[in-house]
Amino acid sequence: MPRWTMLHSNPTEGRTFKRPLDVTESGFFWDGVFNGTADTFHHVQLRLLNEEDAYLFSESNITRAWLSVKRRYPLVNAWVDVDDGEPQFVVEEHRLGKLNPNEISFGNVSSLEDAQRRVLEILDGPRPLSNDLLARLYIFRQRDRPDVIHLFSLIAHCVTDGVANLTFVRCFLDTLSSRSEPPISSLEERLSMVIASTDFEPRQPFSAAKQRWRRAIGCVLFQLSTAKRQGGHTLPCRLTHATLRITARSRIALASLSQHQTSAIMTNCRLNNMTFGNAFLPLAQVAMTRVLYRRYLRGEIGEEEWEYRKKQPHISGGPLNLRPYLDQEWLDKGGHGEFLLAISFLLYQLPFMTLGMTTGQRRDELVLCNGAPPFAHLLTFNRFLHRANMVKQQIDRFLYHPLFLEIAGAAHLAQLAITRSTALGWMQSTEEGTTAVEGEVLATVDFPGITWAHWGSTIGNMDHIFPVEYPLGSSNPISPRSNIPHPAKAGYIIPPIPDTSEDEPKISVEYSRIHLHTRPGELYLGAATSRGQLHMSVYYDVNVYEETVVREWLDEVKDAVVWYLGQSHADNGSIRAKM
Repeated sequence: MPRWTMLHSNPTEGRTFKRPLDVTESGFFWDGVFNGTADTFHHVQLRLLNEEDAYLFSESNITRAWLSVKRRYPLVNAWVDVDDGEPQFVVEEHRLGKLNPNEISFGNVSSLEDAQRRVLEILDGPRPLSNDLLARLYIFRQRDRPDVIHLFSLIAHCVTDGVANLTFVRCFLDTLSSRSEPPISSLEERLSMVIASTDFEPRQPFSAAKQRWRRAIGCVLFQLSTAKRQGGHTLPCRLTHATLRITARSRIALASLSQHQTSAIMTNCRLNNMTFGNAFLPLAQVAMTRVLYRRYLRGEIGEEEWEYRKKQPHISGGPLNLRPYLDQEWLDKGGHGEFLLAISFLLYQLPFMTLGMTTGQRRDELVLCNGAPPFAHLLTFNRFLHRANMVKQQIDRFLYHPLFLEIAGAAHLAQLAITRSTALGWMQSTEEGTTAVEGEVLATVDFPGITWAHWGSTIGNMDHIFPVEYPLGSSNPISPRSNIPHPAKAGYIIPPIPDTSEDEPKISVEYSRIHLHTRPGELYLGAATSRGQLHMSVYYDVNVYEETVVREWLDEVKDAVVWYLGQSHADNGSIRAKM
């Protein structure tokens, strides 16, 4: 077990293992210390399909499922020791088999809306997690519907990512709805699958000295790439000198498209040889242009600010799933879905604002649609394809770089010292009872360094890794009862023959929403498809961004998706799906 060390073994309490956090894990650990920054929150509404299965929602069965998941994914029950200065994960065998304090909380809600309010109360309050508690569950029963419960899973980002979150909830729901429990490998085997992701990087025939040299060069290349990014702009917001020292108040805005619209959009992406992820950034940029143009024409943005913004690049970034690029043997054993953190970051940059044919036009010459120039006047369809291709080229240059993994490993290193300092400063001010003085709002023009337009990601089709009915049938390769291997079936021993005894669904997912505890000043645009529908979301810090502005931008993003990808554009003769 590389990097895991057994500290001691006790006849009654079992063994204790420890390993250091890698750079990315450490960065997210210190994020979490800053009152839960980057913690992930998944709200799922569950419904029983048969009255006779009411026992599935009993406290004893929920506890049984939780204990099973802890044994299968030991990082769920890890804690972090920072006594020696550098954080280290500790896994104690005796804690895996029992319910520890605060791991599960039970309560009642009156409705889905009431449950959603509880989410905000938890996110806005003191952090429910700690160094000793990296994951916990909230179970709320709905008073007017005894066949419904609301499950909240709250997990620290230092042990999870987007893939691992879905693995955790899927495994929990499958275990909750099953009478039998598939066998679990030994603790040593399970820990060997969750060493730091950097230790799963394919080892080429380089000496230790040359590997250190490659990592050093990777850091230099990442720093040079970051240094080239200057300027940028974002939505109208309220930034002060104290913003980054004030914990965020996280909110979410949502928008969805119909199955018919989604089908046309995905078809058009394929016909134009691009992914929706490639298209999302230029769509977000032209949507932001319309929001800003509307304010400029109303006089809310002055001439000086407008002239400044017109020249600024659109700088963005988002998480990169590193799993497909790691050790093949580990992937074959379920690494694609293993419960651990395995991400880096991708950075993107698009040129100046999408002003198109409006450049040089007087106000009285502009054609307006709902207070701003229409998409066709700001960014033609061909120019949209060009910008989407620019995103694809930037991704390809990164992924196919000979030092790709070394550069990816450096992504969090530059921020680690800042993240740690911010967390420790916040802890000290909290203990002393002092608060940061916000001061005056900073000017948008000539803001020093980089101004990120937003961050974001696209997940793709979630139905493949997060189905809506449980237990999972034996014909589904991701089911623990299927004898078909699946790259995301982490933590399970594949049976020699399928087990059909649990093929009847008992629980249905009626509602699912992921929340993020945003960083101070963060604006995060996400997208995923589920049940044939494209869902888009914006996570944001309401201390900095106004709800009405974010809502307006997301509505413009939705309209841009439909206009560019949901209809036929005959300007270059290509055949495209019609809505």
